[in-house]
Amino acid sequence: TRGFDIATPEPPWPIYYFNMADGWIVGQIAFIYAFNKVKPAEIVDKLISLIIDIVTPGRGAGESNWWMRGLRSLEQSAERTRRELDIRSDLRQWDEEFPFAHHELIVRYAVGALASTAAIFIYGKARGMIYRKR
Repeated sequence: TRGFDIATPEPPWPIYYFNMADGWIVGQIAFIYAFNKVKPAEIVDKLISLIIDIVTPGRGAGESNWWMRGLRSLEQSAERTRRELDIRSDLRQWDEEFPFAHHELIVRYAVGALASTAAIFIYGKARGMIYRKR
């Protein structure tokens, strides 16, 4: 019984092995599907936009009249554009330096791993709920 309750017998090994393997298969299918369906360029654009929003300072003091607000808005848009170009040039440099680890390939692997983990978790929970009802 190896520490289990005597009333619940251990399943035969082929069934137990299949129970372990089907979760792995679900994870692999989810990884392959997500890896092929994701659009890394859109995700990279969203991440760059998020980083720029965090890094670029917001509106400051001294914007009491319309002229100063316009000038500050122009400065902000120039700063955002400069930072976006810097980030994109860094990504281009990364891709040239490490062609085997292209940034879009990294995004695909990360999304695939996330999808695989989520699928295995959801499958395990759903499977546990089904077997508990029996």
